[in-house]
Amino acid sequence: MIKIYHVPNSRSQRVVWLMEELGEDYALEKFGIPVPDSFLKVNPLGSVPTIEDTDAQTPIVMFESLAILQYLTGRRLVAGEAKAAGLTTGPMPDPAAYAEHLQFLHFGEADLATPIGTIFRTRIFTGEQSNATIQDQLGQLKKRIAYLDDHLADGRDYVTGARFTIADISIGYAFLLAEFTKCEAVLPGHVVAYWQRLQARPAYQRAQEA
Repeated sequence: MIKIYHVPNSRSQRVVWLMEELGEDYALEKFGIPVPDSFLKVNPLGSVPTIEDTDAQTPIVMFESLAILQYLTGRRLVAGEAKAAGLTTGPMPDPAAYAEHLQFLHFGEADLATPIGTIFRTRIFTGEQSNATIQDQLGQLKKRIAYLDDHLADGRDYVTGARFTIADISIGYAFLLAEFTKCEAVLPGHVVAYWQRLQARPAYQRAQEA
């Protein structure tokens, strides 16, 4: 079984969401920030998400949310599980489709969640609502959201086409983070509709309640 060490509204939300999409049982250990000392014995960095995979031949502990999404779907893909195949580009992907999938998987973190997190932490640690760093990051975020809106303008339901994948989980979490941190990220029309589709997924709703 997969055990997820989870702080609600943190990046561990991505892993909970994936497990709900897969429809698998999992164990959840929830706590807040600062993390308890007992967790540092599992992950000395104290970062979430962290998982323990006791189904592996040798139990595995790992962290980093996107690595975990790839690991969990990858192991199940190799085992021939259809749900996992549906959440990725499949066992023998077309190179262009695979490239697009990886690009947007990491876009959700590097291009969206990272500037949102920088804005939030800058405001917390400086006490300032606006400074050069915040304005720069808001500008970068606006540019990237506009790029995503253009990408979705062809009417696709999800970021790589008709199928929902872990790339959508990555991006969807960034929108959740923006709402949680009250970041003034203005979402244009295609992105608004996309975010609404993600929020309407039963697995997303179950993950929010977990």
